[in-house]
Amino acid sequence: MKISVREAINRLNLEGHMRALLLILFAISAAVPVHSQERDSTRRDSSQIVDEALPRHIALEIVERYNRNAAMRASGSLAIPVDGVVEGDVAVLNGPLSIAGRVRGGVVVINGDVLLKQGARIEGDLVVVGGVIEGQKDAIIEGAVRWYRQALAYHQEGDVIVADRETVSEGRFGRAMRRYLYRSDRSRLSLTTGGVYNRVEGLPIYLGPTLRFSTPFGRFSLDAYGILRTAKDFNWDRDGLGHDVRSEFQFGRDRGFAVGGRLFDIVDGVENWHLKDTEVGLASFFLHRDFRDYYDRHGGLGYVRLFRGPVGLTLSYGEERWGSREVRDPLTVFRNGRGWRPNPQLDEGKFRLATAAVAFDTRNDAEDPWTGWLISADIERGTSRAVLGGPTAAIVRDPSDGPSPVSYTRGFLDLRRYNRLSPEAQINLRVVLGGWLGGDPLPLQKRFSLGGAGTLPGFDFRDLTGEDDRLTCGGIELESRPAQCERVALVQLEYRGDINVNLGRGAGNRWPWSSLGFHRSAEWVLFADAGRGWLVGRPIGEMQYRARTLPALHTFRTDLGAGLDFYYIGFFLAKSLSNSGEPANFFVRVRHRF
Repeated sequence: MKISVREAINRLNLEGHMRALLLILFAISAAVPVHSQERDSTRRDSSQIVDEALPRHIALEIVERYNRNAAMRASGSLAIPVDGVVEGDVAVLNGPLSIAGRVRGGVVVINGDVLLKQGARIEGDLVVVGGVIEGQKDAIIEGAVRWYRQALAYHQEGDVIVADRETVSEGRFGRAMRRYLYRSDRSRLSLTTGGVYNRVEGLPIYLGPTLRFSTPFGRFSLDAYGILRTAKDFNWDRDGLGHDVRSEFQFGRDRGFAVGGRLFDIVDGVENWHLKDTEVGLASFFLHRDFRDYYDRHGGLGYVRLFRGPVGLTLSYGEERWGSREVRDPLTVFRNGRGWRPNPQLDEGKFRLATAAVAFDTRNDAEDPWTGWLISADIERGTSRAVLGGPTAAIVRDPSDGPSPVSYTRGFLDLRRYNRLSPEAQINLRVVLGGWLGGDPLPLQKRFSLGGAGTLPGFDFRDLTGEDDRLTCGGIELESRPAQCERVALVQLEYRGDINVNLGRGAGNRWPWSSLGFHRSAEWVLFADAGRGWLVGRPIGEMQYRARTLPALHTFRTDLGAGLDFYYIGFFLAKSLSNSGEPANFFVRVRHRF
């Protein structure tokens, strides 16, 4: 919905406050245990104790780093003076560590703080777990900087340390629960909401057994769920029921390979990369707005996954049948009397899919990264003997009188880089490229679009008019306005700065949620986005280009915006630059933008 800045402010006084409050309560209740993060400070108190465990693979990596041969090793405090030079690695347990001189290697500090003084130099990586870093802007660090807020639980065996399963701060009950959850052999009956609240299923409920079995060589897992779709007019048939069964044998823990398979009858989303599942579900349930399209997937696949540290490669092959879904009008909190945007009629047929996917993740923290890379890329080859194509705009593809064979190749890349500039600021970059690589035109399930809070927030989601539609490539010919672009390019850039906020326990604190212990530095955010989609084929204006041609930069849609991010929820305002007539858009995001 398009609104001006004045209208957005006016609405915040009434309806907007209610929505924001509901979103905050829902997001907090669904989030992981609340914890704190204090950047670039050695000051800590009881409110900063972290209740969640350090990820197992990270704990094992930290222990391996510490147990290596080091030029200097210490248990307790250690100081390297201004004229001191360490010819190799430094490993410190239960610090703190103070560096004023030079380290000709890497530094690892476990359960201790690091103070970097003016002129300090580290020629390798700096890895800190269970402590904080102070003075990073005054030092030179040639390698990567990685910091984890959680403490490492360990015990010593001779001259080496061994990581424990549980954290030192979770208490007896937490340790007992963790021992149960991480037992080598465990089976149970699970009831979960495994999907997204949406306009074609309502809330999909997953019920079934799960099994985990560990061996000296790796582990085995099995999840066998039946799916109950809770939208209105429920029937005990294929529209209302489904299944999702997954099984995997993994050999090795931090490096190795896995073999697995999956049988499924599910409803899947088109373009799941736009917004997080949580955000799509909240918007559907509260605001009667669904920011995805959906289709049936019924079939199975097998895969082999190779992994080593932050890198993973997955090769898969499967056969599945695609079908369309109709809107079923699930219950919503607000605007329940309004109609939903129609779910597009997509392509239908039986497909064979071969996929190669690569993942690379060096982020210091998956929940709140401020340094590292996150890269995911895949190439998919799909074939079908007979596909019944859904309707499209006239420019997109020729209409088909009946089922026809389809063979296509499609690629997708999502690259993100997080950079810490100082203890209070960071700059983040995201680049998305995707589209047709060869063969026949892409099926509608595999096409692209832009626009909306997740991509170009200065433009409304699927709400553009005119023939020159560079965001969905289909104009307004179809009421459902499906994604119809065969290629897409998007660049997102944001600058973040800290705003010190204390909403937690403390003397004189009267915030109603202070009992949650919400100690957090809020962030102000400035961002800019640029992107567009296009078709592949004989050149037609600024909508269709030859396969080896890229659109000129001046044809891209652009926007600028600003906002406040309170970690669990953020409030933003964006304005289109390329289309001056577009009003400013106010939007809410759960967790970070990307």
